[in-house]
Amino acid sequence: MSEYQYYEFAAVDRSLSADEQSDLRVISTRALITPTSFVNHYEWGDLKADPRRLVERYFDAFLYLANWGTHRLMFRVPAEVFDAATVVNRYLVGDGSTAWTTGGFVVVDLFAEEEDGACDEAGLDGSGLLASIVPVRAELLAGDLRLL
Repeated sequence: MSEYQYYEFAAVDRSLSADEQSDLRVISTRALITPTSFVNHYEWGDLKADPRRLVERYFDAFLYLANWGTHRLMFRVPAEVFDAATVVNRYLVGDGSTAWTTGGFVVVDLFAEEEDGACDEAGLDGSGLLASIVPVRAELLAGDLRLL
């Protein structure tokens, strides 16, 4: 079985400028980059940037899947929606979740590993999956904290 890692970032509240898209192109020459997204998958290698930093700077949502069982989801929301400390203390418990404040935003980072450490390679394809998850971010913005 070969390695499979899927990275998808989405800009929801604003489009990326041409300069921002050029900055992202330096990270990956193979990625599909649009004014609202950055998508790439790797079979041999890894993303040459920290997803946390990309979310902090450019994106409102992020999805990562790997065939060894790792799943990661991040949402960036305006800090006035909720306080990061309250979210962490009240909702995000254990090692699989955290939140932090950066530049007027709160980033919520949810992480999970499959118990057996592997996913069904045939069923693992992240293509387009983030679009079906992004509406949960709108629910967070509206005060529905069930995701947390």
